[in-house]
Amino acid sequence: MTVPDAIFDRIRRSEAIVEDFAALTACGGRLVGSDGEKAAARLLEARLAAIPGAAVSAHEFAYPRWTSLGRAFARISPGPERALRCHPLVGSDGTPGIAGEVVDLGRGAADDFARLAGRVAGNFAMVRHEYPFSRDTIHRRVKYRLALEGGAAGLIVANPMPEAGLVTGGAGQGIEPNIPAIGVDNATAREIAGARVRLAVDNRRDRDTARNLIAEIPGRNPEWVVLCAHYDGHDLADSALDNATGVAAVLEIMRRFAPHVATMPRGLRAILFTAEETGLLGSQLYVDSLEESERRAIGIAINLDTLAGSPGFTCLTSGFAALDGFVASAAAARGLDIATWRPLLQNSDHFNFAERGIPALRLIAGFNDPDAGARYLLTEADTAGLVGADALRRGAEVAAALVRAALASPAPIAEHTAR
Repeated sequence: MTVPDAIFDRIRRSEAIVEDFAALTACGGRLVGSDGEKAAARLLEARLAAIPGAAVSAHEFAYPRWTSLGRAFARISPGPERALRCHPLVGSDGTPGIAGEVVDLGRGAADDFARLAGRVAGNFAMVRHEYPFSRDTIHRRVKYRLALEGGAAGLIVANPMPEAGLVTGGAGQGIEPNIPAIGVDNATAREIAGARVRLAVDNRRDRDTARNLIAEIPGRNPEWVVLCAHYDGHDLADSALDNATGVAAVLEIMRRFAPHVATMPRGLRAILFTAEETGLLGSQLYVDSLEESERRAIGIAINLDTLAGSPGFTCLTSGFAALDGFVASAAAARGLDIATWRPLLQNSDHFNFAERGIPALRLIAGFNDPDAGARYLLTEADTAGLVGADALRRGAEVAAALVRAALASPAPIAEHTAR
């Protein structure tokens, strides 16, 4: 038995996926621990519970919560003092008030920090936000550590796109000591380069609990296909591309495949992770909680993260050579063109499965395409209006092709590895 081709026609016409996406983005940015994230968890748990035959549970975990309580940022010279907008980066330190020169390091590569080392110490290092899915992207956490090691008083991440507003992202999680870090928009970056500024940031650190949501339908054999996406986001905009698109696709696929899974060689386990934006913590703790036998029972983990914004789709296959062939075969069966990129990248929840030797991939729209909608991730522009209904359905259709192939394959998809 297999999932019938008619399922794909239903996905292409689906209104439910549009409704799911709208309801999730209406919760706001969904930073873990926020009211929006908790509302999203309640919404999604109800959606999963409504899928016939699905057993729904939650993996609850404790985590270190970071909350922004307020900020004040101003250019103090040259000219009259002027208040400016900024956005504290998740995990970074607070300060009652520090002042210093803004040293513009351009992109913020190691060579840039080395060239201006004498000016960075005691001042603010300003670097540029980057399109996150290029093969040579320098992650903001790398720039944060370079600023910290260079003795900077704080880090400023500037948005290079004039139309995209403020920028956010994680910065200081798990890094001690810590310095304040903020994101600013393009106009502010141009205004403060070389100027003196003052920053006050009030943050709170405490403990909280969060929930990964799980729904599963067994197949004929004890092996599972894990289909996952993260439902948390940042406290800025709607976290629409990243990752309401992936969550809506998981719900759509689970709903459409539910009547057929029991006849398939593998079962289907949907997991909606939280705390992805804070160091992939939710998926890390979930995979760590599994016994080795439970990890071995996962035939493949298919992670959906950012499924709109470009007609081009890529599977990041995490170093598993056999997954390149699996993707090619699944794509050919549906007449699709899905590229692959083999190096293991620590940019979404597939990483934690792969790190434990479980075959895992991430499906993404717009990889290595700086003009893709993914350029708006972690900015004020990541709103629901970026994503049309047809793009949502297309992302789900491509993902469904991978899931169907994984459920139906009688042979191992890829060998587990020792890592």
